Amino acid sequence: MRRSVSSISAIAQSGLAAATLRLNVSASNLANLDDASPVGSAGAYDATQVEASAAPGGGVMAQAVTVKPAQLLAYEPASPFANPQGMVDTPDIDPIAEVTNQLTAGIAFAYSLAALKVADQEQQQTLDMTA
Repeated sequence: MRRSVSSISAIAQSGLAAATLRLNVSASNLANLDDASPVGSAGAYDATQVEASAAPGGGVMAQAVTVKPAQLLAYEPASPFANPQGMVDTPDIDPIAEVTNQLTAGIAFAYSLAALKVADQEQQQTLDMTA
């Protein structure tokens, strides 16, 4: 199946957007890794992750969704948010998984950018032939 240069560009751009979202979500999770809040409070940071699916016609659709359960109980009696038992809610974030997500997002971004550059070169060659 042969695709047009514009559809290749659109596919590559969707990959760039998905990789950027994945990097941003991971960075936000890591920045809020040590957040604590009172047990059961609604104001706590909720960890997120990116869900991606194939887009019709090619490319990828990505969206950030809240991880369920988003909170874990942790024993931090020195926290100002601790209940009488010393427990607080903390976001359910695995720092190793987040670093892996960032590395994977960087690789996906690089491949999408390379595909976009190839599409741009193809478009330039087509314009050169018509000039």
